[in-house]
Amino acid sequence: MDFSKLVDVEPIPQNDGPNPVCTITYPSEFVYAYDYLRALLKADERSARALELTTACLELNPANYTVWHFRRRCLLALSNSSASESLEGKDDMNSATIDVGRIEEDLEFADRLGGSK
Repeated sequence: MDFSKLVDVEPIPQNDGPNPVCTITYPSEFVYAYDYLRALLKADERSARALELTTACLELNPANYTVWHFRRRCLLALSNSSASESLEGKDDMNSATIDVGRIEEDLEFADRLGGSK
């Protein structure tokens, strides 16, 4: 991931509280990616760069359900924004539209990480 796309985002470090029972030492790339993820989650930013960040985070930890959930919300938001752009001037702008190509790419990504279609 090109983190220069997130230059306007203030990363949020993990907060384990004042007396963590067991501190986990994460690789620096993991800490970096997840600090930015927390910031985008807090802002509820569902954008192409948020989707790209979820890819980086899932490559580091494909078992993180929160990241998968946020990724799906980004996919839906991006699909709806694409549909809105293509439907400008038409009456039926309220129905959710799924970008089948993006969903197929995402299923292939999940399959590479060990998921299944």
